[in-house]
Amino acid sequence: MSVLDAEARLAHIASHQLGAFTREQALTAGFSSSQLQRRLAAGAWLRVHPHVYRHAGSRPDRLLVVGAAVLWAGSGSFLSHTTAAALWRMVPDVPEAVELLVPRTRAPRTPGVIVHRVACLDRVDVTVTRAGLPVTTPVRTMIDLAAVAPAHELAPVLDHALVRGLVTRRALERRLDALGTRGRPGTARLRALLGTLGSGPVHASARMAG
Repeated sequence: MSVLDAEARLAHIASHQLGAFTREQALTAGFSSSQLQRRLAAGAWLRVHPHVYRHAGSRPDRLLVVGAAVLWAGSGSFLSHTTAAALWRMVPDVPEAVELLVPRTRAPRTPGVIVHRVACLDRVDVTVTRAGLPVTTPVRTMIDLAAVAPAHELAPVLDHALVRGLVTRRALERRLDALGTRGRPGTARLRALLGTLGSGPVHASARMAG
């Protein structure tokens, strides 16, 4: 296979991954280890995460960085917490640090990525975005956020998710019951917020403040 063929094949792969690609994908596309190292040394390819790269001419936007984090973490990993909330537009901006749920047996670590290890992840809790990014569902995202966000920050996010129809009180309560409450951080906080809703539609933050 010629270098041009390998370049074309790798460019095709990267175009379906928001511009990022892995070392393994580059080798599979037809590059040798020495060719890979030469491109990195010359600055033609740039490292985003360990063994994950982008072409120097690609735009290093936040989605590329998020997609690269997923490639680095490997299969079975899903964007979660604040990153998932940003992708669902529950919050306005994608945070600097990418948050991921990964299998508990895996122990990756790299700057700019926050890893949350889980023993198992039910299929009902995950999905894929239009951009092809594996992500926790809005309902699971709210439950995970409750574990890391104080009530005064969580309440407006819950309001926004309810208004947009991303979640419902019933769906959240049903999933909380299924996941169990013992030892799960933030569960009581989220249940308390849901309890302030009564039979009305939304405005958890206003009710908590009142």
